[in-house]
Amino acid sequence: MQYLYKQFQAKKKEIIEVEIDRPTKVRFMTAVEFKRYKNCRSFTFYGGTFDSSPVRFVIPHDAVWYAVVEKGSRYNPLPVQAQCRVLQPDRQVLSSVALDAPAHVREAEDRASLMEAEVPEQGRAEE
Repeated sequence: MQYLYKQFQAKKKEIIEVEIDRPTKVRFMTAVEFKRYKNCRSFTFYGGTFDSSPVRFVIPHDAVWYAVVEKGSRYNPLPVQAQCRVLQPDRQVLSSVALDAPAHVREAEDRASLMEAEVPEQGRAEE
């Protein structure tokens, strides 16, 4: 298992943004889960497979968080490069949805996008 990672002391509603140069798995997890991940034990995470940048994750609670970018496997390594940063809270930004997310998650994302498109911008007069 090969991966890149970066640790963040992040607060609720801050945003971790990851730029990737090729399709790969990007995972977000707490320090406890990262330790389990490193030790090849079962772990929980947010994220999944992404094919484009930026990948954004809105922090659900204050904690030490890790952004992990997988570089393929031991026998099939990928030359992935990534950059991470923390952004200030922004109500307009939603977490990115992974390509391998469950169908109900992707459907909810599609519904949210449709609802967003139907709301007219404030301060704009219709003629």
